[in-house]
Amino acid sequence: MQVEYGGPLNKPTQVRDSSRAFITGLKGFGGLGTFFWEPEGYSPFTSYGSSAWDPGTRRPTAAMDGFLNV
Repeated sequence: MQVEYGGPLNKPTQVRDSSRAFITGLKGFGGLGTFFWEPEGYSPFTSYGSSAWDPGTRRPTAAMDGFLNV
């Protein structure tokens, strides 16, 4: 299992697409899966810049869609 997948908050569609490709490749090698490291990392809880939650709406960004239908 690969752990701690993430990407830049300001590039959610790029993170979505890369996570889909990553998961597909991982499965091709017999991998079990991965998880997004701290997707809800918005302020004031953290200043982590690789979250997948919109700080304005406090809802998931398109980055989390990379885990759907893979």
